Amino acid sequence: MTMEVEGKDSEAFHALVERAVSDFEGGLAEEPALRVEPYTFEGPHLTPGAGAYAPLDFLEIGLAEKLERRTHFLLIVTEVDLSSSTLAYTLALPSQLTNIGIISTKRLDPGFWGETADPKRAAARLSALLLHTFGHLLNLPHSAHPTNVMYPLESVEDLDRMGMLAPEQLAEMRRALPREAHERVARTGRLGFILNVLVTDARAIGRAVVRANPLRLLTKMPTMIAAALSVIIVLLFSAETWDVASAVSVPQVVVFSGASFTAAAFVLYRAFAFDALLSRDRLLTESTVVTAAATVLSLLATLVLLFLFFGGLMYVGIITVFPERLMETWPTTDPATRTLDHLKLSLFLASMGVLAGSLGGRSDSRDLVRSVLFLTEES
Repeated sequence: MTMEVEGKDSEAFHALVERAVSDFEGGLAEEPALRVEPYTFEGPHLTPGAGAYAPLDFLEIGLAEKLERRTHFLLIVTEVDLSSSTLAYTLALPSQLTNIGIISTKRLDPGFWGETADPKRAAARLSALLLHTFGHLLNLPHSAHPTNVMYPLESVEDLDRMGMLAPEQLAEMRRALPREAHERVARTGRLGFILNVLVTDARAIGRAVVRANPLRLLTKMPTMIAAALSVIIVLLFSAETWDVASAVSVPQVVVFSGASFTAAAFVLYRAFAFDALLSRDRLLTESTVVTAAATVLSLLATLVLLFLFFGGLMYVGIITVFPERLMETWPTTDPATRTLDHLKLSLFLASMGVLAGSLGGRSDSRDLVRSVLFLTEES
């Protein structure tokens, strides 16, 4: 799918894409199950930030188009620069979770770099980039050979050599296509459909959670960590909190922790996830369920990591720093000096931290968090 945003040279852009798509089809000629259908989406009004456009804006539009057109995989080609969180610029961003890739042609022509313009060379580079991005959507690993399509490109010039797909890669693509397509749909019986998708696509959902990496996701949410720490430190030095340590039972703490996790996950999901869309004819798709499930589990895993960190931190603080005299005198019932009391209080404070952190986490960068959740890597 082509998306013009600035429309400065429409004819040249469409000619470049048409030529590259023809070469892209040729590269996949040995896989008859694949059919390439080019089409144009009239680009909406998007606002660039620091001279480049946010890939997640294209991804959100692509999700709706992919659902409506019932396309298994979608490659979006645009003529504008795409912003990057870690690199000076990015050429392509695949999202294996959504089966969508976003590709920029801005820097592919040698003319961009002050050399003589060469549309043919730019088209060859775009074709290699299309194959590289599509390979990521099918979970193909990188190759160490510079001439291979899955070589981990570092510069635009790398694309000049990349063009080969090894027989074993083609075989892996053939095996991965039915697994990664997420093509099933349902109009009725949605609960049963959702449960069936969760079972059959459990491996794909698990891979998406591992790719998101809860620890990496947590580093993108400093406001959540700061908000959580502020609350639990205040509570730790409140006399009323120590009544919880001495009076509450273990089952009550467990129930409270579960309720806190549920509320926190809901808050973060509403803040960072893409909406679970239905097509105009009210169809629920497999990819929608997979995307939502992987997002929920990634956020839950992040909250579990936060919970364990705060629980361990509070327990160590209680047994090493907090004065024992206050443990004896602050509670209005019994002294909270037992190890069990300390564990109950640590779990309670960690639960409060998770809950408060989720509210503060809504202020963290939406684009940064979403990029970790939905984008596989930057090329």
